[in-house]
Amino acid sequence: MIDTAQKKRTDINSTYERGLRLLKDSYKSGKIFTSLPKSDIPLSHFDFLCLPALSPMDRKKIVKKYLLENKILNIGTTGILAWAIINTINDYDDNERILLEKYFTECEEYFDCKVNAEGLLPTDETDNWLKSAPRTGILVENQAYHAKILDVLCLLTEDDMYDFKKKRLMRSVRDKLDGAYVLDREGSLEIRPNNFIAAFFAPELFMSEDWQKTFDASLKSTELWLNWGGLTTLGQSDANFNPEIDGESWFFVNNIAAIVLHRLDGAKHAETIKAILRASVENALWQEHTGRPCEVVFTADRQIKVQGLYGLSLATYIYLYRIFSF
Repeated sequence: MIDTAQKKRTDINSTYERGLRLLKDSYKSGKIFTSLPKSDIPLSHFDFLCLPALSPMDRKKIVKKYLLENKILNIGTTGILAWAIINTINDYDDNERILLEKYFTECEEYFDCKVNAEGLLPTDETDNWLKSAPRTGILVENQAYHAKILDVLCLLTEDDMYDFKKKRLMRSVRDKLDGAYVLDREGSLEIRPNNFIAAFFAPELFMSEDWQKTFDASLKSTELWLNWGGLTTLGQSDANFNPEIDGESWFFVNNIAAIVLHRLDGAKHAETIKAILRASVENALWQEHTGRPCEVVFTADRQIKVQGLYGLSLATYIYLYRIFSF
C-alpha cells in the first residue's frame, strides 16, 4: 500500500508533468498567446508569465511575434515580458539582443514620459489588472513592472542611466508605499495580494523586514488567508469586503505567494506554503474543466467553486515545483 507521504509526492510530480503537457498543448492549440498586439483583444497583464515554463523554441517564437509588431503594451504586460527575458536571456544571440534592446528602449521612453517627478509611474484603471476593484494612482505591482524594464535594459545595454533610474524608483517607492506594511497603492490601507505580486517580480523594492511585516498582516485569518490554501482579493475585515467578488482567489497568485514566502522565510511559512501547494495540486489533478480556461475560486460561505484550469496556474505551479526539493 502506498503511504501518505509517497502518495503526496506522486501527486505533486504528476501535477508537474501534467502542467508541462497542458501548457505545451495550450500553446500549440492557440489557447494562449493567440492575439497579436494589433488585435482588438488585449493581451492579459500576466500572459508572459508563462514564457519561462515553455520550451526555448516556443518562447522565442512568441517573443519574436510581439517584437515584430513593435507595439508598446501596457505596463504589466511589458514589465512581465522584461522579467521573462531576464530569466531566459541565454536563449538569445547577439543580434537578437540588439532587437530586444531596441524594443525595450522604446518602451522605456514611452513610460518615462508618464512618470512623475519622483520617478514613479501613476496609472489609471486600464492598467489595473484586478477589474473587480477600482485602483488608480501609484500601484505597488506596477512599480515592480517598471523596475523590470529598467533591469532588462541594464542587462542589455550596461548603461548606468538605467541603474540610476532604478535606484530613484526604489527610493521613491519606499518613501510613498512603506507604512505599517507595504501599501497596495499610495494613500490606501487596503490589504490586497498585489504585494505578493510585487515581491515576486521585484523583491529588491523593499527590505526583507518590510515584506515580512506585510505578509504577516496579509496572512492573518481576518485578512487574505483562506485555510484551504488561497488568498482573497481584499482583506476580509475590510468594510467593503464582498465574498462574491472580493472573495475570489486566483491560483496563479497563490502559487506566486508561496514562492515569495519560501524566498523570504520558508521555515516560518511552511504550513502556508504546503496548503497552497496542496490546493494547486487538487486544482490541476481533479478540478480542471476542459474548455473552461479560467480559474477563479469563489469563497462565499467558505465554499470552494473552481471554474477551471488556467495557463498561468500551470506555469506558476511549474515554478513552484522547480524551486522546492520535494
